[in-house]
Amino acid sequence: MLVRMRVTIKGARADRASELRTAADIRRDLWAHAPVEVDPDHPLHGTHRDGDGRAYFEFATEFPSEVRRVIEEYGYTDNVELTETPALPGDECVDCGNVAGPERPTVCPNCQFRDITPCPSCGEEVPRQSYIRISGDLFRCPRCKNRVRLRFNDPMFLPDGGYNQPLVVVEEATAVHGV
Repeated sequence: MLVRMRVTIKGARADRASELRTAADIRRDLWAHAPVEVDPDHPLHGTHRDGDGRAYFEFATEFPSEVRRVIEEYGYTDNVELTETPALPGDECVDCGNVAGPERPTVCPNCQFRDITPCPSCGEEVPRQSYIRISGDLFRCPRCKNRVRLRFNDPMFLPDGGYNQPLVVVEEATAVHGV
């Protein structure tokens, strides 16, 4: 049975390039010395950054003990956190393609692209997928329970073809009273 696994690089996030080199070294040694493959049901290629900004990559294996052996034998034990059956990958950042976790964060930990503005009622950073749809563009903030409207930023695209930040704007919903 295939087991999904994640290797997360531990340590300071000050040297992002060093983290990526470490991830590349570990990936190379795992692919060379352990039976690992891309998970066919949930493929996630490349190295990404989680919500805390730590570099990680995922793979699948039928032999988790062999993966642990390679991690120990090649001296990576103190540099990594190994997780079996991590949460399924979520949506990627529209700017750089990073997958931070099951929910797209409000600000990408890899490229700092702002996906959505904070809730105008409580000021909290709330991922787009966490808002509770009431109808159309009307939603409820899961933190403060106030009604808000979500809309795409206008213009959505910049002259160079990139997305305008933030991609989604959250606004207070004005009360409409019938007469």
